[in-house]
Amino acid sequence: MKRAIDSGTTESIQPRIRSITCGLTPAERLPPTSLDPMTLRIPAQVLAVTGPVVHRSSPYHGRCGLVLLLQNASERRFVLKVARGAYRMQELALEYEVLKLLHGTEIPVPKPLVHVQSRPLGFLLMEHAAGRSATDVLRETGSSDDRDRIAIAMGSMLSTLHHLPVGTVSWRECVDGQLLWAERHLQEKVMSRAEFRAKGIAGDPVKELERLRASCPKPGVVAVLHGDFRPKNVLLDGERITSVLDWSFTDVGDPWYDLATMFGYLDPAGQQLFLNAYGLDAVDRERLDWFRSLSVYLVV
Repeated sequence: MKRAIDSGTTESIQPRIRSITCGLTPAERLPPTSLDPMTLRIPAQVLAVTGPVVHRSSPYHGRCGLVLLLQNASERRFVLKVARGAYRMQELALEYEVLKLLHGTEIPVPKPLVHVQSRPLGFLLMEHAAGRSATDVLRETGSSDDRDRIAIAMGSMLSTLHHLPVGTVSWRECVDGQLLWAERHLQEKVMSRAEFRAKGIAGDPVKELERLRASCPKPGVVAVLHGDFRPKNVLLDGERITSVLDWSFTDVGDPWYDLATMFGYLDPAGQQLFLNAYGLDAVDRERLDWFRSLSVYLVV
């Protein structure tokens, strides 16, 4: 039986602006990763859970962290996320807390096993989650029916997440915090102009942020946000979602933030099915476009 989330449990999830160390310098935010996944020393606290590791591989090696797939002598598999630097370490700590909160509920997530901070590195060990990436499934399937079923499953899952209870926080505080966070990313040159263009901002990022401030939507509801809800972060068995991954961008704010992220991965028919499964009849295009643009500044 899945564990229920009671009315007070998710109050511990706060707007990220309250917890992320926004005063860090760009170098502290995005330190380059020179880690060798094959020779990286795994902390004793992790090995106490896994036992001796007989095989490791690295499917993802990013700018500021990496992911290791580990297997022990009993052929039990684990996922070890490694982050470098204070900013990314704090994101990893946030993900650990969210996974503990959600594991065993109707939001399927990998079981978190241990979280270790050994500066300048942070480690998060999880059970390996079964399933295939929705990105791969959508890329390979030739059936529109399969794509439709996946869109419906993801819309329903996001609705379940957004209906979790939240603490006392105003919509304005959440969105003002996101705008402040975006401004700091811009000022600290966390993203280059080329990266903005690649993510859909053709003009001047400074002017675009000014436009966002001047055209802020009317206040709406507040929900727990995944923060990066898209196919690559969802695992599937058929059209059944077996796990939702990567909670390091978890936030509290307007639901259209998550909806806007997902919309970019669906064709018009899929968008409508996704929206209907979520529980809405029509797209609020102005709101969707505003939050899609805002997200470009935040998911870095």
